[in-house]
Amino acid sequence: MPKLREAYVDVVYDDGLVFKELEHLNLCVCREDSSNLFGQLLKDSPNLRILDISVVKDHATDELNGTVSWNQPNFVPECLLSSLQTLKWSRYYGRPQDRDIAVYILKNARHLKTATILADTEEHYVPNLQMIKELALSPRASSTCQLVFVEDLYSSV
Repeated sequence: MPKLREAYVDVVYDDGLVFKELEHLNLCVCREDSSNLFGQLLKDSPNLRILDISVVKDHATDELNGTVSWNQPNFVPECLLSSLQTLKWSRYYGRPQDRDIAVYILKNARHLKTATILADTEEHYVPNLQMIKELALSPRASSTCQLVFVEDLYSSV
């Protein structure tokens, strides 16, 4: 799929697919293996500019209540070094793996302009103030990155 520019991914990922031209990715992190899939997709998408991370309520299962670990890559994907400009995370719960992924992106995305975090106001795992502090105080590779934190008032829809 060398010409693919935008994708919504909600499947089991097969290693070896490379999305060289992908610029906009909407990734559902509802499944247990989503966080590891995320690292592989970043690696395989060197031109990614916009990353939308979400939890689709209909997809969410008891896995959201479990402790799913995220294996941080031992390398920084090219898209974080050269192209990612926008991060939007809808239905951010503040689970440890959510925080680890968000902090990893902020710490490594050199050209990130905006990171918008929409916290789930009904089902979040940590208080909103704690979520804000954890992300606001995390180091950022981009000195111009603006972190916007919003309570997602429509999360129950």
